[in-house]
Amino acid sequence: MTGPGGGGVSGELTFVDGPDGPTVVKRALPKLKVAADWFASPRRSAVEAACLRVLAEVLGPECVPRVLWVDDQSHSFGMQRLPDHLVVWKARLLGCDVDLATARRVGQLLGQMHTRTSSRTDLADKFDDRSYLFDLRIRPYHQRVAERQPRLAEAIDSVVERMLGDRRCLVHGDFSPKNLLTDGSEVVVLDCEVAHWGDPRFDVAFCLSHLLLKTLHSTTCSNRLAEAASAYLAAYAADGLGVLDDELSRATGCLVLARVVGDSPVDYLDTPELRDAAFRLGESLLLTPPPPERCIERALTCR
Repeated sequence: MTGPGGGGVSGELTFVDGPDGPTVVKRALPKLKVAADWFASPRRSAVEAACLRVLAEVLGPECVPRVLWVDDQSHSFGMQRLPDHLVVWKARLLGCDVDLATARRVGQLLGQMHTRTSSRTDLADKFDDRSYLFDLRIRPYHQRVAERQPRLAEAIDSVVERMLGDRRCLVHGDFSPKNLLTDGSEVVVLDCEVAHWGDPRFDVAFCLSHLLLKTLHSTTCSNRLAEAASAYLAAYAADGLGVLDDELSRATGCLVLARVVGDSPVDYLDTPELRDAAFRLGESLLLTPPPPERCIERALTCR
């Protein structure tokens, strides 16, 4: 028995009930499901499967779905279907279901991922290819914002240059609330097709940017969302690498801007006022970066 699933903008999911039990089959698409012409090689499917297996090793098998098989020819792989009590963190946050235990666990897992891989030369070789970082992040995010906002181009280019020069650990590349299944302190990490050996700030900033944007959006629980962002950063600081600096804030600003005027804007900034507030926030973090914990205060003042 099979049925269609989601898969986000970059892939297709099919749910299969077969001999291995409930299975999710994920196939990478050569053109992403967005309005812009956004292409990336579907060979990234093998990178995702390899990263999930590494994360099972360094974080524990309970923290990622188990990879069952990989088919390089069809650019697909099968993985364990996870129980229904695990809900996408993005949905919880947008519904003002804010659990600080979840935020702390998210920061802890990311910190552990970075520290536990930082001395692994085998992983540096295995994930050396950064072509998917360029195709799926730098071009549609950073470069697109620089093209559309030329006065910010120099600042954005400097963030990219510094990021590309820092290679010290395994980077997930898409560490956001939509790729985290949660139930309290139980967190499962998904969708690591942009995995590469690189700058840990990218992951920290990627998730932080989404938390800040949700703080702007959900006015009825913005203070609680801000507390979650603070808990996430504090947990990362306890278990992660020493990257909570102004450069992280600048990287966060770039990513906030990308989700407003890049090729993949977030779907919940659905009014001109929200988009303007997010743009102001991203611009301010990029050009006048505060310490990372102060980014959260700035988001609250941009509403």
